Amino acid sequence: LFGFFQEYRAQKALEKLKEFATPITRVVRNGKVEEIPITDVVVGDIVILESGDRIPADGVVASSYHLEIDESILTGESLPVIKDVTHEVLRGTFVTKGKGHMKVSAIGAHTRFGQITQTLTTIQTTKTPLQRQIENLSKVLSVGAIILAFVLIPIGHFQGREFFPLILLSVSIAIAAIPESLPGVITIALAIGTNRLAKKHAIVRKMASVETLGATQIILTDKTGTLTQNNMTVKKYHLTNEKNLSHVLEACFRGNSAYLLEGKDKKIIGDKTDGALLVWAKGMDGKYEDVLAKATVIDEYAFDNATKTIATVIERDTKVYSYVRGAPEEILQRSTLSEKEKKETLERINSFAKEGLRVIGFGYKQHQQKKVTRTDAETHLEFLGILGLYDPPRATAKQAMIDAKILGLRIIMVTGDNELTALAIAKEVGLVAADETVVVGSALLGMSPSQLKETVKQVNIFARVSPEQKLLIATTLQQLGYVVGVTGDGVNDALALEKADVGIAMGEKGSDVAKESADIVLSDDDIFTLVRAIQEGRRIYDNMLKAITYLLAGNLSEIFFVVFAILFDGPLALLPTQILWLNLITDGLPALALASGSHDTGALYSKPRNPQASILSFKRTLSIFLVGITFAASYTILFSLLLHVVSETFARTITFNIMVISQIVLAFAINKSLRGKTLQITAVITVLAQIAISTIPFFQHIFHLGW
Repeated sequence: LFGFFQEYRAQKALEKLKEFATPITRVVRNGKVEEIPITDVVVGDIVILESGDRIPADGVVASSYHLEIDESILTGESLPVIKDVTHEVLRGTFVTKGKGHMKVSAIGAHTRFGQITQTLTTIQTTKTPLQRQIENLSKVLSVGAIILAFVLIPIGHFQGREFFPLILLSVSIAIAAIPESLPGVITIALAIGTNRLAKKHAIVRKMASVETLGATQIILTDKTGTLTQNNMTVKKYHLTNEKNLSHVLEACFRGNSAYLLEGKDKKIIGDKTDGALLVWAKGMDGKYEDVLAKATVIDEYAFDNATKTIATVIERDTKVYSYVRGAPEEILQRSTLSEKEKKETLERINSFAKEGLRVIGFGYKQHQQKKVTRTDAETHLEFLGILGLYDPPRATAKQAMIDAKILGLRIIMVTGDNELTALAIAKEVGLVAADETVVVGSALLGMSPSQLKETVKQVNIFARVSPEQKLLIATTLQQLGYVVGVTGDGVNDALALEKADVGIAMGEKGSDVAKESADIVLSDDDIFTLVRAIQEGRRIYDNMLKAITYLLAGNLSEIFFVVFAILFDGPLALLPTQILWLNLITDGLPALALASGSHDTGALYSKPRNPQASILSFKRTLSIFLVGITFAASYTILFSLLLHVVSETFARTITFNIMVISQIVLAFAINKSLRGKTLQITAVITVLAQIAISTIPFFQHIFHLGW
């Protein structure tokens, strides 16, 4: 019954995680864009598709701008498939490039994917490495306990004891010695811990990551949305010519993936950078959408991680233009400005960046034909100007940096932003105390392996980094022996998230591809949440060690006590029913209380553990052995002394009760505190139950207790 209760509670805790893990998608209903859970999509919905999105249902493409879909989950084909209008798209596949719309034709079990499996949102509950270690340990202990128990039979028989009582005693000892509740206790500790993490906005997708979390030594974190609020506004702008304003506004609107819901509180749906540009452009010219309606979009090129640009080709009044926005250095380099003008503009870009502003550059070009390649659209540009977006640091970021240092956790910023912007924000949140070396991604490519290792050991800020370079940094740190956690939100972050010891995806701004690749999803994208999750991971692991220590030490004390009594040729120290009662009352609830405790603050500020270390180190094993044999020796001495002054039954009754009380004391000692509501309640229940069986005649008869 107790085993069933444990498994049932663990399963219920895990099922709650599914509620946190439901993906969100964007649909167009009644001409308005809405964000809805993927489970609320219905036939006929128009779904907006962008790079990184999971396809929520089967349907057909209604519009496509270089749309590419990864269908490997269904077809096994590794290369993405190009999708044009009227092409079929299938639930469970991912958008790897481009953008577009689809019209839903089938949902749920009626989709191709639904015919193969029930759902992709089910959280897998495979056994973690620790659970497997515990099961192996339990098997070893079980074999040892059985051998020891049945060795007692010939010893007792040689001493002239009755054969059948010896058999019962041996079976009881074997049952008491085998920590059969240990795997269940570990399972429920993990389940309760992951549920607690989910309530703190850290959703665990892979149970094994809870163990690794506590051992994490380095976090590679994004800047935008993780250290900052991802609540951007245009703070400053500079145009090369005031006449360029109309072109800059057009560049802000074109290829913009965000949507602004008008109303009392303007809400931005989609990318927050695009949303900030949208709000600013509408504020500069509220009627500008009327002008945009007079132009036709010919082609759109989505954000490219290599060039860090977005390009849109339009036709207006029979003339064709390309509008480009993105990293200002890239657009400046591709512009027709003179070297002197480029130098002056770069100085202005740097002055914006030093204020902690995220700088966006703009350019445009007129073309002679409608068919425009991306390369043609983004070269020989007329430079229009720059916008400086301010994304204030999170209020919790400074505290996160303080806690990280206490935890012995190193935070490294890895961002695609300008190096001056990165340094300004790093100083503002307390990641660095003063100006430090900032390494740009391109510099990593020319380094030798030894130079790269020295760089990642010393540098705390990497800027203008591509997803491939982020993967390189993570891999290098792992080669140095560090346990590395990596945050990510984009399609191309998937490799780094999978390679990391713990992959952490952003729940708000993260793509579905990133979330599927991650071990943990931060529903609020906050670095403080991540640091708290690491603290909680350490506490969960520490709790499990407490439960293991308690169970093994307690069981050893019982075994040694019975063995000592037989070896010294005295009366049986414990009878079979008493052994079974001890096993029930002291193994189950106290171990569960220790494994699920949430009050211990000491574990929160401990240093990272060695992930390669065995759960039973030599020091811990020695402690367990010493506690077990000390308790057993004390019980033996007490029982022997009592036999000289009271009856055998009374001596056994007193010793039996002392054993139960001492096990509760042991639980509080291992807990290192009298706090802990669950453990306190457990202690009260145990003591009351012990009083009941010791004083009520019916139970006295069953357990052979009395005066």
